Amino acid sequence: MAMKLIIDMDGVIYRGSTPLPHAKEFIEFLQENGVEFVFATNNSTKTREMFAEKLARMGINVSPEIIISSSYATAEYLKKREKEGRAIIVGEKGIEEETKRIGWEVLPLDEWKNATHVLVGMDRTLTYEKLKAGCLAINNGAKFIATNGDVNYPAEEGLIPGAGSMVAALEAATGKKALVIGKPNEPYIEIIRDKLGEGEYWVIGDRADTDMILGKKIGAKNVLLLTGVAREPAGMEDYVFKDLGEFLEFLRERI
Repeated sequence: MAMKLIIDMDGVIYRGSTPLPHAKEFIEFLQENGVEFVFATNNSTKTREMFAEKLARMGINVSPEIIISSSYATAEYLKKREKEGRAIIVGEKGIEEETKRIGWEVLPLDEWKNATHVLVGMDRTLTYEKLKAGCLAINNGAKFIATNGDVNYPAEEGLIPGAGSMVAALEAATGKKALVIGKPNEPYIEIIRDKLGEGEYWVIGDRADTDMILGKKIGAKNVLLLTGVAREPAGMEDYVFKDLGEFLEFLRERI
């Protein structure tokens, strides 16, 4: 079967706005050799189009269609299972725009009583008012949905709070658990399978708690890169490389 790659972005392709070594060269190699791949990120802050624009600024040109973000996955999950909804959002533009894309209403915070859902992602503009509105809506019966559970996120400065930290705050405040959509959970896996079809899956990631568990769930070869969250193997990897350059050399010999 043909090799098909599921590539994480934060900590694999870039850190914040800084591309990691060999990222452009790596993607061009895949494109030139006809290796099918998707970008699979738990980052919910951008739309697929915004991620494609970010990559383009790094010289990496791909279609938004091959980018699976946790905000996109969340919207697709809701579209399949709910006819309509009104959401309070604790998050950024990615989840807001994806929610609007499926025809849902994004409510102002003071309309929490009308919310059918509270959608929570990474939020670098987090305020007490957002947490308060989310808490009140959940306690009022709104469904509690998390784009992902990553408690931290690899930025240029180091690890910073991720969506899972915002989710944990609301879980503590409400005593209720969120339904988590992103890697390595089944709603996200469903979209990967829809995009890639059958094949020999390879997961390329930088953390055990999402990427490597995802690989185990879908029967993929696991490739851990030490350029993001993980600093040492966790025991679920088939291969460990210090960066994309080492992995690229491995692929050159294989393809």
